[in-house]
Amino acid sequence: MKRIVLPLILSLSFIFESIFVQYFPHQAFGGRYTIVPHFLLVVLLLMGIYYIRNRTILYAFIFGLLFDINYTGILGVYMFLFPFMIYLTSKMMKILQANIFVAGLIVLVDIIIVEFLVYELNILINHVTMSMVDFLYVRLIPTLVLNLIFFIIFSYPMKKWLEKRKKEVLDE
Repeated sequence: MKRIVLPLILSLSFIFESIFVQYFPHQAFGGRYTIVPHFLLVVLLLMGIYYIRNRTILYAFIFGLLFDINYTGILGVYMFLFPFMIYLTSKMMKILQANIFVAGLIVLVDIIIVEFLVYELNILINHVTMSMVDFLYVRLIPTLVLNLIFFIIFSYPMKKWLEKRKKEVLDE
């Protein structure tokens, strides 16, 4: 039973992203902003910080592939971005102190990196016509605010649970 909880949490965060987009009113805030939930990425990054890195990279690869299949027209974008960000985060956290505040900053930086890389890839394939200034004010800042709120709500319980689960796995 304990082995299924982590994939279940990842699956629920994956599903909750699409539910949030579907039921969040598009005309909120005057319809001016594009708010993109990255709940799955936040959970994966928390796993990368507080759980076993190699297992987290495997989960990131699998859920990145599922993300690409369901939401993008190009296979491989998130399938490689998610594991890369987990690897980068785990290396940064070996240098930095692994407290909640630093983890929150790292998660925000990682979301910024993912958003910019996806934005630049979409520009490269002529899939988007949004200017950089519009991208920053219309998409990136509201996305960071939403995901920061998600991080604040779920980071402490996830941290405690992941540290406990890591100890259990390593003791096996």
